[in-house]
Amino acid sequence: MKKLIISFTVVAALLFFSAPYFTGKIAEAETFKLLDRINASSSEYGLTEVLSYERRVRSTNARYQYTPPIAFADKVKVFGDIIYACESQHGITGIDYICALEGESAYAKFITENLDSDDPISVFGSISLFGGITQSISLDEIRSLEVDGATLNFPAALISVFTDAQGSNFRINGNSDAFEISGNGEKLSVGKMTIEGEFAQVIGSLFTGDMLINIDYFSTSGAQSETSIKGLQVLSSARDNGDTLSSKLLFSIDQLTASDAPVKSIESLKLGLNFQGLDKQSVIEYQEFSQQLQANTSATIENPGAPQSEPTDLMPILEGMLKRGLEINANLNARLDGKPNSVNLDLKLVESISIEQLSQFISAPDGALSKFEVWLNASLDRSLIDSQAMAAILIARSPLVAAGNDDYVLNLKLGSKIELNGKTISWVELQKLVFSSLPL
Repeated sequence: MKKLIISFTVVAALLFFSAPYFTGKIAEAETFKLLDRINASSSEYGLTEVLSYERRVRSTNARYQYTPPIAFADKVKVFGDIIYACESQHGITGIDYICALEGESAYAKFITENLDSDDPISVFGSISLFGGITQSISLDEIRSLEVDGATLNFPAALISVFTDAQGSNFRINGNSDAFEISGNGEKLSVGKMTIEGEFAQVIGSLFTGDMLINIDYFSTSGAQSETSIKGLQVLSSARDNGDTLSSKLLFSIDQLTASDAPVKSIESLKLGLNFQGLDKQSVIEYQEFSQQLQANTSATIENPGAPQSEPTDLMPILEGMLKRGLEINANLNARLDGKPNSVNLDLKLVESISIEQLSQFISAPDGALSKFEVWLNASLDRSLIDSQAMAAILIARSPLVAAGNDDYVLNLKLGSKIELNGKTISWVELQKLVFSSLPL
Protein backbone atom coordinates (compact mmCIF):
# COMPACT_ATOMS: atom_id res chain seq x y z
CA MET A 1 0.00 0.00 0.00
CA LYS A 2 2.83 2.38 0.89
CA LYS A 3 4.53 1.65 -2.45
CA LEU A 4 1.27 2.41 -4.28
CA ILE A 5 0.95 5.75 -2.48
CA ILE A 6 4.58 6.60 -3.24
CA SER A 7 4.12 5.68 -6.93
CA PHE A 8 0.98 7.79 -7.18
CA THR A 9 2.78 10.72 -5.54
CA VAL A 10 5.68 10.43 -7.97
CA VAL A 11 3.35 10.33 -11.00
CA ALA A 12 1.39 13.32 -9.70
CA ALA A 13 4.61 15.25 -9.12
CA LEU A 14 5.90 14.44 -12.60
CA LEU A 15 2.58 15.49 -14.08
CA PHE A 16 2.59 18.73 -12.11
CA PHE A 17 6.14 19.69 -13.03
CA SER A 18 6.35 18.38 -16.62
CA ALA A 19 2.82 19.00 -17.97
CA PRO A 20 3.24 22.80 -18.25
CA TYR A 21 6.29 22.27 -20.49
CA PHE A 22 4.34 20.04 -22.88
CA THR A 23 1.20 22.20 -22.87
CA GLY A 24 3.44 25.17 -23.72
CA LYS A 25 4.89 23.27 -26.70
CA ILE A 26 1.44 22.18 -27.88
CA ALA A 27 0.07 25.72 -27.48
CA GLU A 28 2.96 27.07 -29.55
CA ALA A 29 2.24 24.59 -32.34
CA GLU A 30 -1.49 25.36 -32.29
CA THR A 31 -0.84 29.12 -32.28
CA PHE A 32 1.34 28.92 -35.40
CA LYS A 33 -1.16 26.59 -37.11
CA LEU A 34 -3.95 29.10 -36.43
CA LEU A 35 -1.85 31.97 -37.79
CA ASP A 36 -1.09 29.96 -40.93
CA ARG A 37 -4.81 29.38 -41.51
CA ILE A 38 -5.64 33.06 -41.02
CA ASN A 39 -2.73 34.34 -43.12
CA ALA A 40 -3.69 31.99 -45.95
CA SER A 41 -6.66 34.34 -46.46
CA SER A 42 -4.86 37.58 -45.63
CA SER A 43 -6.77 39.48 -48.34
CA GLU A 44 -9.96 38.82 -46.35
CA TYR A 45 -8.79 38.73 -42.74
CA GLY A 46 -5.50 40.64 -42.74
CA LEU A 47 -1.97 39.49 -41.94
CA THR A 48 -0.62 38.57 -38.49
CA GLU A 49 3.16 38.33 -38.07
CA VAL A 50 5.06 36.96 -35.08
CA LEU A 51 7.61 39.55 -33.96
CA SER A 52 8.93 37.41 -31.13
CA TYR A 53 7.97 34.19 -29.34
CA GLU A 54 9.79 33.26 -26.12
CA ARG A 55 8.56 30.01 -24.55
CA ARG A 56 9.71 28.98 -21.10
CA VAL A 57 8.68 26.02 -18.93
CA ARG A 58 5.68 27.63 -17.24
CA SER A 59 5.08 30.76 -19.28
CA THR A 60 5.43 32.32 -22.72
CA ASN A 61 5.86 35.91 -23.91
CA ALA A 62 5.05 36.77 -27.51
CA ARG A 63 4.66 39.89 -29.64
CA TYR A 64 2.56 40.14 -32.81
CA GLN A 65 1.93 42.68 -35.53
CA TYR A 66 -1.43 42.78 -37.29
CA THR A 67 -1.96 44.44 -40.68
CA PRO A 68 -5.65 44.83 -41.66
CA PRO A 69 -6.82 43.59 -45.10
CA ILE A 70 -6.34 45.79 -48.15
CA ALA A 71 -9.97 46.94 -47.94
CA PHE A 72 -8.93 48.96 -44.87
CA ALA A 73 -5.80 50.39 -46.47
CA ASP A 74 -6.94 53.97 -45.82
CA LYS A 75 -7.35 53.18 -42.12
CA VAL A 76 -3.90 51.62 -41.94
CA LYS A 77 -2.38 54.88 -43.18
CA VAL A 78 -4.09 56.74 -40.32
CA PHE A 79 -3.70 54.27 -37.46
CA GLY A 80 -0.74 52.18 -38.60
CA ASP A 81 -0.21 48.47 -37.99
CA ILE A 82 -1.43 47.05 -34.67
CA ILE A 83 1.29 45.68 -32.37
CA TYR A 84 0.33 43.72 -29.27
CA ALA A 85 2.05 41.55 -26.68
CA CYS A 86 0.65 38.42 -25.05
CA GLU A 87 1.64 36.72 -21.81
CA SER A 88 0.55 33.14 -21.11
CA GLN A 89 0.72 30.79 -18.14
CA HIS A 90 1.09 27.04 -18.78
CA GLY A 91 -1.15 24.66 -16.88
CA ILE A 92 -1.69 20.92 -16.86
CA THR A 93 -4.51 20.86 -19.46
CA GLY A 94 -3.60 23.97 -21.45
CA ILE A 95 -2.52 27.60 -21.22
CA ASP A 96 -4.28 30.86 -20.36
CA TYR A 97 -3.19 34.08 -22.03
CA ILE A 98 -3.84 37.83 -21.91
CA CYS A 99 -2.81 40.42 -24.51
CA ALA A 100 -2.29 44.19 -24.52
CA LEU A 101 -1.57 46.78 -27.19
CA GLU A 102 1.92 48.21 -27.53
CA GLY A 103 3.50 51.14 -29.33
CA GLU A 104 2.46 54.70 -30.13
CA SER A 105 -0.67 53.93 -32.13
CA ALA A 106 -3.54 56.37 -32.59
CA TYR A 107 -5.61 54.22 -30.23
CA ALA A 108 -2.91 54.31 -27.54
CA LYS A 109 -2.74 58.10 -27.87
CA PHE A 110 -6.52 58.33 -27.50
CA ILE A 111 -6.46 56.18 -24.34
CA THR A 112 -3.69 58.29 -22.85
CA GLU A 113 -5.44 61.60 -23.55
CA ASN A 114 -9.01 60.62 -22.68
CA LEU A 115 -8.88 57.67 -20.25
CA ASP A 116 -5.72 58.30 -18.24
CA SER A 117 -3.96 55.42 -20.02
CA ASP A 118 -6.52 52.95 -18.62
CA ASP A 119 -7.26 50.71 -21.62
CA PRO A 120 -10.90 49.52 -21.37
CA ILE A 121 -10.32 46.67 -23.84
CA SER A 122 -8.99 43.31 -22.65
CA VAL A 123 -8.01 40.43 -24.93
CA PHE A 124 -7.63 37.02 -23.29
CA GLY A 125 -8.31 33.33 -23.77
CA SER A 126 -7.00 29.81 -23.53
CA ILE A 127 -5.49 27.04 -25.67
CA SER A 128 -6.41 23.51 -24.66
CA LEU A 129 -4.06 20.55 -24.58
CA PHE A 130 -6.44 19.00 -27.14
CA GLY A 131 -6.11 21.94 -29.56
CA GLY A 132 -9.27 23.91 -28.84
CA ILE A 133 -8.78 27.69 -28.73
CA THR A 134 -10.98 30.20 -26.87
CA GLN A 135 -10.51 33.88 -27.71
CA SER A 136 -12.32 36.63 -25.78
CA ILE A 137 -12.50 40.41 -25.94
CA SER A 138 -14.09 42.42 -23.14
CA LEU A 139 -14.90 46.11 -22.86
CA ASP A 140 -15.18 47.87 -19.52
CA GLU A 141 -18.01 50.34 -19.08
CA ILE A 142 -17.17 53.93 -20.08
CA ARG A 143 -19.45 56.72 -18.91
CA SER A 144 -19.66 60.41 -19.85
CA LEU A 145 -16.70 60.46 -22.22
CA GLU A 146 -16.59 63.82 -24.03
CA VAL A 147 -15.31 63.60 -27.62
CA ASP A 148 -15.79 66.34 -30.23
CA GLY A 149 -18.81 67.79 -28.47
CA ALA A 150 -20.55 64.44 -28.00
CA THR A 151 -21.12 62.53 -24.77
CA LEU A 152 -20.35 58.83 -25.13
CA ASN A 153 -21.47 56.09 -22.75
CA PHE A 154 -20.09 52.71 -23.80
CA PRO A 155 -21.42 49.50 -22.24
CA ALA A 156 -19.67 46.62 -20.57
CA ALA A 157 -19.38 44.00 -23.29
CA LEU A 158 -17.88 40.57 -23.87
CA ILE A 159 -17.50 38.41 -26.96
CA SER A 160 -15.92 34.94 -27.02
CA VAL A 161 -15.07 32.62 -29.90
CA PHE A 162 -14.22 28.93 -29.48
CA THR A 163 -12.45 27.08 -32.31
CA ASP A 164 -11.77 23.36 -32.38
CA ALA A 165 -8.35 21.83 -33.03
CA GLN A 166 -9.01 21.49 -36.77
CA GLY A 167 -10.33 25.03 -37.13
CA SER A 168 -13.41 23.60 -38.84
CA ASN A 169 -15.97 24.24 -36.10
CA PHE A 170 -16.47 27.30 -33.94
CA ARG A 171 -18.93 28.89 -31.56
CA ILE A 172 -19.45 32.56 -30.83
CA ASN A 173 -21.15 34.14 -27.81
CA GLY A 174 -21.38 37.81 -26.96
CA ASN A 175 -23.36 40.36 -25.01
CA SER A 176 -23.32 44.03 -24.15
CA ASP A 177 -25.27 46.30 -21.82
CA ALA A 178 -27.33 49.29 -22.93
CA PHE A 179 -25.52 52.50 -23.90
CA GLU A 180 -26.14 56.05 -25.17
CA ILE A 181 -24.40 58.61 -27.35
CA SER A 182 -25.60 62.21 -27.38
CA GLY A 183 -24.41 65.50 -28.79
CA ASN A 184 -25.34 68.38 -31.09
CA GLY A 185 -29.01 67.99 -30.23
CA GLU A 186 -29.13 64.32 -31.24
CA LYS A 187 -29.24 61.13 -29.18
CA LEU A 188 -28.69 57.46 -29.92
CA SER A 189 -29.82 54.80 -27.44
CA VAL A 190 -29.16 51.07 -27.83
CA GLY A 191 -30.46 48.39 -25.48
CA LYS A 192 -28.85 45.16 -24.35
CA MET A 193 -27.45 43.08 -27.22
CA THR A 194 -26.67 39.37 -27.45
CA ILE A 195 -25.17 37.20 -30.19
CA GLU A 196 -24.96 33.41 -30.38
CA GLY A 197 -23.63 31.29 -33.21
CA GLU A 198 -22.36 27.83 -34.03
CA PHE A 199 -20.75 27.01 -37.37
CA ALA A 200 -19.10 24.10 -39.19
CA GLN A 201 -16.75 24.36 -42.16
CA VAL A 202 -17.90 22.81 -45.43
CA ILE A 203 -14.82 23.74 -47.46
CA GLY A 204 -12.53 26.77 -47.54
CA SER A 205 -14.40 29.80 -46.23
CA LEU A 206 -17.81 28.16 -46.74
CA PHE A 207 -19.52 27.46 -43.40
CA THR A 208 -22.95 26.25 -42.35
CA GLY A 209 -24.64 26.77 -39.00
CA ASP A 210 -26.89 29.12 -37.04
CA MET A 211 -26.61 32.64 -35.69
CA LEU A 212 -28.99 34.68 -33.55
CA ILE A 213 -28.67 38.40 -32.76
CA ASN A 214 -31.00 40.17 -30.32
CA ILE A 215 -31.22 43.90 -29.52
CA ASP A 216 -33.70 44.95 -26.84
CA TYR A 217 -34.29 48.41 -28.31
CA PHE A 218 -32.78 51.01 -30.62
CA SER A 219 -33.81 54.65 -30.79
CA THR A 220 -32.63 57.92 -32.30
CA SER A 221 -33.93 61.40 -31.60
CA GLY A 222 -33.16 64.86 -32.86
CA ALA A 223 -34.71 68.21 -33.64
CA GLN A 224 -36.47 66.93 -36.75
CA SER A 225 -37.53 63.36 -36.02
CA GLU A 226 -37.60 60.43 -33.61
CA THR A 227 -37.34 56.74 -34.42
CA SER A 228 -37.80 53.84 -32.00
CA ILE A 229 -37.36 50.10 -32.51
CA LYS A 230 -38.22 47.47 -29.90
CA GLY A 231 -37.35 43.77 -29.95
CA LEU A 232 -35.04 43.57 -32.98
CA GLN A 233 -33.90 40.05 -33.90
CA VAL A 234 -31.84 38.60 -36.76
CA LEU A 235 -31.80 34.82 -37.22
CA SER A 236 -29.76 33.06 -39.91
CA SER A 237 -29.38 29.37 -40.65
CA ALA A 238 -27.46 27.42 -43.31
CA ARG A 239 -27.40 23.67 -43.96
CA ASP A 240 -25.27 21.32 -46.05
CA ASN A 241 -27.55 18.79 -47.79
CA GLY A 242 -24.94 16.88 -49.78
CA ASP A 243 -24.93 18.31 -53.31
CA THR A 244 -27.02 21.32 -52.32
CA LEU A 245 -27.17 24.02 -49.67
CA SER A 246 -30.11 25.69 -47.97
CA SER A 247 -30.20 28.93 -46.03
CA LYS A 248 -32.70 31.06 -44.14
CA LEU A 249 -32.61 34.64 -42.96
CA LEU A 250 -35.31 36.13 -40.72
CA PHE A 251 -35.35 39.76 -39.66
CA SER A 252 -38.03 40.69 -37.12
CA ILE A 253 -39.09 43.72 -35.04
CA ASP A 254 -41.72 43.78 -32.30
CA GLN A 255 -42.53 47.46 -32.81
CA LEU A 256 -41.24 50.36 -34.90
CA THR A 257 -42.37 53.98 -34.67
CA ALA A 258 -41.09 57.04 -36.53
CA SER A 259 -42.37 60.56 -36.07
CA ASP A 260 -42.03 61.47 -39.77
CA ALA A 261 -43.44 58.20 -41.21
CA PRO A 262 -46.88 57.95 -42.87
CA VAL A 263 -47.66 55.01 -40.56
CA LYS A 264 -47.86 55.70 -36.82
CA SER A 265 -46.84 52.21 -35.70
CA ILE A 266 -45.46 49.05 -37.29
CA GLU A 267 -45.84 45.92 -35.18
CA SER A 268 -44.84 42.26 -35.58
CA LEU A 269 -42.66 43.00 -38.59
CA LYS A 270 -41.11 39.86 -40.11
CA LEU A 271 -38.95 39.83 -43.24
CA GLY A 272 -37.73 36.42 -44.42
CA LEU A 273 -35.55 35.13 -47.26
CA ASN A 274 -35.12 31.39 -47.83
CA PHE A 275 -33.08 29.36 -50.36
CA GLN A 276 -33.45 25.64 -51.02
CA GLY A 277 -31.59 23.42 -53.48
CA LEU A 278 -28.69 25.82 -54.10
CA ASP A 279 -25.94 23.94 -55.97
CA LYS A 280 -23.03 23.57 -53.52
CA GLN A 281 -20.26 23.27 -56.10
CA SER A 282 -21.40 26.49 -57.81
CA VAL A 283 -21.38 28.32 -54.48
CA ILE A 284 -17.84 27.08 -53.81
CA GLU A 285 -16.75 28.25 -57.28
CA TYR A 286 -18.38 31.63 -56.70
CA GLN A 287 -16.45 32.04 -53.44
CA GLU A 288 -13.22 31.16 -55.26
CA PHE A 289 -14.13 33.73 -57.93
CA SER A 290 -14.69 36.41 -55.26
CA GLN A 291 -11.39 35.58 -53.53
CA GLN A 292 -9.57 35.78 -56.85
CA LEU A 293 -11.04 39.24 -57.48
CA GLN A 294 -9.95 40.35 -54.01
CA ALA A 295 -6.44 39.00 -54.60
CA ASN A 296 -6.22 40.85 -57.93
CA THR A 297 -7.43 44.05 -56.28
CA SER A 298 -4.84 43.73 -53.51
CA ALA A 299 -2.08 43.05 -56.05
CA THR A 300 -3.13 46.06 -58.13
CA ILE A 301 -3.02 48.36 -55.12
CA GLU A 302 0.36 47.04 -53.97
CA ASN A 303 1.91 46.96 -57.46
CA PRO A 304 -0.20 48.81 -60.08
CA GLY A 305 2.05 47.83 -63.01
CA ALA A 306 2.18 44.10 -62.33
CA PRO A 307 0.24 41.73 -64.65
CA GLN A 308 -2.88 40.22 -63.12
CA SER A 309 -4.16 36.66 -63.32
CA GLU A 310 -7.12 36.17 -65.61
CA PRO A 311 -10.34 35.90 -63.52
CA THR A 312 -12.60 32.90 -63.87
CA ASP A 313 -15.62 33.36 -66.15
CA LEU A 314 -18.56 34.23 -63.91
CA MET A 315 -21.36 33.23 -66.30
CA PRO A 316 -20.88 29.42 -66.04
CA ILE A 317 -20.82 29.74 -62.26
CA LEU A 318 -24.14 31.60 -62.22
CA GLU A 319 -25.55 29.09 -64.70
CA GLY A 320 -24.56 26.29 -62.33
CA MET A 321 -26.81 27.83 -59.67
CA LEU A 322 -29.84 27.80 -62.00
CA LYS A 323 -30.46 24.09 -61.64
CA ARG A 324 -33.71 22.20 -61.38
CA GLY A 325 -35.08 22.22 -57.83
CA LEU A 326 -33.79 25.66 -56.83
CA GLU A 327 -36.39 27.38 -54.64
CA ILE A 328 -36.42 30.96 -53.40
CA ASN A 329 -38.95 32.41 -50.99
CA ALA A 330 -39.24 36.00 -49.81
CA ASN A 331 -41.94 37.12 -47.42
CA LEU A 332 -42.93 40.23 -45.52
CA ASN A 333 -45.58 40.40 -42.79
CA ALA A 334 -46.46 43.34 -40.54
CA ARG A 335 -49.29 45.02 -38.71
CA LEU A 336 -49.46 48.64 -39.84
CA ASP A 337 -51.49 50.81 -37.44
CA GLY A 338 -53.01 47.59 -36.12
CA LYS A 339 -54.02 46.20 -39.55
CA PRO A 340 -52.43 43.02 -41.03
CA ASN A 341 -50.43 43.21 -44.28
CA SER A 342 -48.46 40.51 -46.08
CA VAL A 343 -46.45 39.91 -49.25
CA ASN A 344 -45.13 36.48 -50.24
CA LEU A 345 -43.06 35.51 -53.29
CA ASP A 346 -42.15 31.90 -54.18
CA LEU A 347 -39.98 30.89 -57.14
CA LYS A 348 -39.08 27.35 -58.16
CA LEU A 349 -37.09 26.03 -61.12
CA VAL A 350 -38.81 22.99 -62.63
CA GLU A 351 -36.05 22.72 -65.26
CA SER A 352 -32.39 23.75 -65.29
CA ILE A 353 -31.70 26.92 -67.29
CA SER A 354 -28.65 27.86 -69.33
CA ILE A 355 -27.46 31.41 -69.93
CA GLU A 356 -28.50 31.14 -73.62
CA GLN A 357 -32.03 30.13 -72.62
CA LEU A 358 -32.48 33.32 -70.60
CA SER A 359 -32.89 35.19 -73.89
CA GLN A 360 -36.16 33.29 -74.38
CA PHE A 361 -37.81 35.65 -71.89
CA ILE A 362 -37.68 38.23 -74.67
CA SER A 363 -38.06 36.12 -77.80
CA ALA A 364 -40.41 33.37 -76.53
CA PRO A 365 -41.68 34.22 -73.01
CA ASP A 366 -44.39 31.55 -73.01
CA GLY A 367 -41.81 28.80 -73.47
CA ALA A 368 -39.45 30.31 -70.91
CA LEU A 369 -42.16 30.52 -68.27
CA SER A 370 -42.68 26.75 -68.45
CA LYS A 371 -39.30 26.34 -66.76
CA PHE A 372 -40.45 28.33 -63.71
CA GLU A 373 -43.17 28.23 -61.13
CA VAL A 374 -43.74 31.65 -59.54
CA TRP A 375 -46.35 32.62 -56.98
CA LEU A 376 -46.91 36.18 -55.78
CA ASN A 377 -49.48 36.71 -53.04
CA ALA A 378 -50.11 40.09 -51.43
CA SER A 379 -52.76 41.37 -49.05
CA LEU A 380 -52.62 45.07 -48.06
CA ASP A 381 -54.96 46.94 -45.76
CA ARG A 382 -57.37 49.00 -47.87
CA SER A 383 -57.80 51.97 -45.54
CA LEU A 384 -54.04 52.36 -45.23
CA ILE A 385 -53.50 52.31 -49.01
CA ASP A 386 -56.35 54.73 -49.66
CA SER A 387 -54.89 57.21 -47.16
CA GLN A 388 -51.59 57.43 -49.07
CA ALA A 389 -51.79 59.26 -52.41
CA MET A 390 -48.86 57.53 -54.10
CA ALA A 391 -49.85 54.07 -52.82
CA ALA A 392 -53.39 54.64 -54.05
CA ILE A 393 -52.08 55.46 -57.54
CA LEU A 394 -49.74 52.46 -57.71
CA ILE A 395 -51.90 49.84 -56.00
CA ALA A 396 -55.55 50.78 -55.62
CA ARG A 397 -55.92 51.82 -59.27
CA SER A 398 -53.92 48.92 -60.72
CA PRO A 399 -55.88 46.43 -62.87
CA LEU A 400 -53.66 43.70 -61.42
CA VAL A 401 -55.18 44.17 -57.97
CA ALA A 402 -58.53 42.93 -56.70
CA ALA A 403 -60.30 45.15 -54.14
CA GLY A 404 -62.04 43.54 -51.18
CA ASN A 405 -63.98 45.09 -48.33
CA ASP A 406 -60.94 45.43 -46.06
CA ASP A 407 -57.90 44.85 -48.26
CA TYR A 408 -56.34 44.90 -51.71
CA VAL A 409 -55.29 41.47 -52.96
CA LEU A 410 -52.91 40.29 -55.66
CA ASN A 411 -52.62 36.55 -56.41
CA LEU A 412 -50.43 35.85 -59.42
CA LYS A 413 -49.17 32.45 -60.60
CA LEU A 414 -46.71 32.08 -63.47
CA GLY A 415 -45.77 28.75 -65.02
CA SER A 416 -47.15 26.51 -67.72
CA LYS A 417 -50.22 28.73 -67.39
CA ILE A 418 -50.83 32.18 -65.94
CA GLU A 419 -53.44 32.83 -63.26
CA LEU A 420 -54.31 36.28 -61.92
CA ASN A 421 -56.66 36.51 -58.95
CA GLY A 422 -58.26 33.17 -59.85
CA LYS A 423 -58.57 33.79 -63.62
CA THR A 424 -56.46 32.22 -66.37
CA ILE A 425 -54.98 34.80 -68.75
CA SER A 426 -52.40 34.86 -71.55
CA TRP A 427 -48.90 36.35 -71.46
CA VAL A 428 -50.00 39.14 -73.80
CA GLU A 429 -52.91 40.02 -71.50
CA LEU A 430 -50.59 40.08 -68.48
CA GLN A 431 -48.19 42.41 -70.31
CA LYS A 432 -51.03 44.81 -71.09
CA LEU A 433 -52.17 44.82 -67.46
CA VAL A 434 -48.63 45.46 -66.22
CA PHE A 435 -48.03 48.36 -68.61
CA SER A 436 -51.40 49.91 -67.79
CA SER A 437 -50.45 49.77 -64.09
CA LEU A 438 -47.35 51.91 -64.57
CA PRO A 439 -47.76 55.56 -63.49
CA LEU A 440 -46.81 57.04 -66.89
